[in-house]
Amino acid sequence: MRFAVIQTIYDAALKNKDIYFMTGDLNHVKENEFKTVLCSQYFNAGVAEQNMAGVAAGLALSGKKVFIYSITPFITMRCFEQIKSDICYPNLDVTVIGVGGGLIYGRYGNTHCSIEDIAVMRTLPNMKVVCPANPLDAGTLTKQMLEIKGPAYIRIGRGKEPMPATGFPVKFGQAFIVKPGQDITIISTGTVLTEVEKTAALLEEKGISTEIIHMHTVKPLDENAVRARIKKRRAIFTVEDHNIIGGLGSAVAEVVSENRSVIIFKRFGVRDLYLKEIGSQEYLRKKHGYSSAEMSRQITALI
Repeated sequence: MRFAVIQTIYDAALKNKDIYFMTGDLNHVKENEFKTVLCSQYFNAGVAEQNMAGVAAGLALSGKKVFIYSITPFITMRCFEQIKSDICYPNLDVTVIGVGGGLIYGRYGNTHCSIEDIAVMRTLPNMKVVCPANPLDAGTLTKQMLEIKGPAYIRIGRGKEPMPATGFPVKFGQAFIVKPGQDITIISTGTVLTEVEKTAALLEEKGISTEIIHMHTVKPLDENAVRARIKKRRAIFTVEDHNIIGGLGSAVAEVVSENRSVIIFKRFGVRDLYLKEIGSQEYLRKKHGYSSAEMSRQITALI
């Protein structure tokens, strides 16, 4: 996924000298090309994400469209004050790219996991939050963000995410129906979509017709899509590689509650605790109750 995002930015920067790319001492695809072909539009800020956010703000004030890129917890929470005061408050054209969102870096422990970033970013006025599921829609959404002004956050995987058989015709701000269904709706964001598809297959075997919605844009949320499901479904579930507080689940819950709905609703994700386990993304999802087998079991019991 990160390859698709950086390639898209590189191709655009070749055509537009006002597009700048900055990295926090992180190796990436196209690094040599940026250094040689686009050396004046590329900066390695080193392990200094707070400074990088400030420099990006300065470039944006000079009329540049700037992308800043680093591992998710460091590019969001380490420099939250700079993103808030230097980028969002003046509504500058800076896109924050967090690589390895959620539990992808689970083998490196709690410091490298990012289960608070969506919550943190969606609290900021002017900020847009986008979480692609795979390389195809990551590239498509990045192209769209190139045309949209103002602060944005793109949360991506580490790489080698499974490629779908066909591309998603995703559009910023609009939920996408991955699979139709009549009984329940599962809304997910980001790379956990593959786990949700496995869950739906297990539920279909039990006779539960399951709709899957890919909510790639968490802010602004497609509230109309949620309201439409409140009227038609027996239950709505959300799934995310994130704390269940403040992320997609909270955003959908706000819509459900404000519409005075009595529909069955449940959030799947990391519970309100610090990660103590170290392991793969798949292992950690299972530990926190949102593997496909566990989600299928809990959903079946609820409905």
